[in-house]
Amino acid sequence: MGNDIKITILNEAKENIENGDIKKAEILLKGYLDFNNDAEIATILANIYTGRGQLKEALEILKGQDSNYFCAFKSLSEVYIKLEKYEKLYNLWKKNKNRTFQDLKKEKDIINAKKYLRRLQVFLKLFVDKKIDTPSALDYKEEQYIKYNHKKALEHIALRHTSKDNIPNTNTGTIFYSKYDLEELFLAISRNIEFEKREIKLNWDFSDTYIFRFANVGVSDYDGRNLNFIRAATIPNTNKIITMFPTYNRKSSCLCSLQKEDMLSICNSIVHTDRVYRVKTYSINKK
Repeated sequence: MGNDIKITILNEAKENIENGDIKKAEILLKGYLDFNNDAEIATILANIYTGRGQLKEALEILKGQDSNYFCAFKSLSEVYIKLEKYEKLYNLWKKNKNRTFQDLKKEKDIINAKKYLRRLQVFLKLFVDKKIDTPSALDYKEEQYIKYNHKKALEHIALRHTSKDNIPNTNTGTIFYSKYDLEELFLAISRNIEFEKREIKLNWDFSDTYIFRFANVGVSDYDGRNLNFIRAATIPNTNKIITMFPTYNRKSSCLCSLQKEDMLSICNSIVHTDRVYRVKTYSINKK
């Protein structure tokens, strides 16, 4: 009976969240937690608070949850990242890195959890003064976190987000129109990143992201529409771009801008011989 009530609450809360009625979902979840301690319910409520920026409330809920649940571990990790509590994040990771989480039943979920823990391990190497081993078999983003190379970043972007005929294909996502100089665009984006306008991306990734307005910069692989914004993902607290691609504006209130002189070089088809890659690393504000 108790489990049936939980399932009903979960389904109703998720439906309310999908329909945008976050307040109603919050009331349902809080009402259940008044009489029951449940990691899955608590995690969904904590994620609501995290999405609103109510990190202290999210932290209060998650700290009392069973760490045998990956959903609770992941949500608590994300709160620590947003609060820049990297020592606490390190201790949480160290405690759970070899744990068998009881809420992971499907092989796909177990694989994804291992990937998340590995990427968290790489992320921590940037922020804590601890001896942390480098995982084996790194993927592209993890390699960039360990040893950044802007030429590899350009190659990655060209492979995934350009097409000679300006038509997305099975190997690409959204693409930049070929009339723009990709390397000049890359350099301009890196120079004009405004740290205070970052978004912290936490869905299986730990990069900072920035949105730039750029009219007709590319085309969607989904419906062929012209795209007017660029999303750039960087190594946290730096302007080191890991990837960038044309996108729809996801209701971002913090848009970065390119300078007029940047637009001249981006839109000029001549061969540039004076490119300079400028690394400008922002200070890390640990709390």
